[in-house]
Amino acid sequence: MIKQVHKAAVVLAGILALSGRGHAESGDARSVSESPEEYPGIASETVNSNGRNPPANSISPNPWTETDLNRVALSDRDGYDVMGWMPQSTYPSDRTAVPADCSPIVQTLGQSSSAYPANARVHRMFSPEGAGSGAVMTLASHRVDDAKRAVRAFRVAAEKCTAFKDVEQSFDYGDGEVQPDPEYGDESVALRLVQIFAYPDGESLRVPHAVVVVRKGTTVAMFHESNTSKGPDGKKSATIPDDLIRAQLSKIAKFGTAE
Repeated sequence: MIKQVHKAAVVLAGILALSGRGHAESGDARSVSESPEEYPGIASETVNSNGRNPPANSISPNPWTETDLNRVALSDRDGYDVMGWMPQSTYPSDRTAVPADCSPIVQTLGQSSSAYPANARVHRMFSPEGAGSGAVMTLASHRVDDAKRAVRAFRVAAEKCTAFKDVEQSFDYGDGEVQPDPEYGDESVALRLVQIFAYPDGESLRVPHAVVVVRKGTTVAMFHESNTSKGPDGKKSATIPDDLIRAQLSKIAKFGTAE
């Protein structure tokens, strides 16, 4: 029994490391009481908003700033329970997978990032309601060409990769399966897969994951969730609430349109 509890703890630690929730417990993440606006030092405003912004669904040559993304990200005021958030790097991710063609999936799972630099990137952790699902979300603002490339790279990898290994974390993944296009935003990709924890004694634990990547104009939204509510048995698929995704995309589309 103690052995099983230890194994489960190892698995949970690995999942939390992927989602950022583990950092939240250690104090690296900001709590909901600490608004992102209270930490101007982490902003990366390389493009001026000039007080106004183009609609997110326009093809604008100027991506949004971190301040813009913090304003447009769903919050408690929108009726969603935000557990916390973490400062995010705007640098391109260098995480890799074996096979290398699967790296875009690893980058999305690991830091909700991509191989393309962002002008700004923000992070939110949404808690589940009742027995439902929560999600980890990242909004990244890119030049429009890079935003398209980020989604395309993820789609190609998702269609090709059914099994791969995260080189940095030494995690194995299998049962990768692209889901029907949810038709979110300007373009979207949905993927389900299973994280596999193998032990020297031959036992293994399987944790279902779900990922949805959406582009709305120059903004790429990445949603990620793993099924840990009833234990990592690999039998119940992870899900990301449809209403959460649609509410976030609606807020992105409306931002900057008001006079």
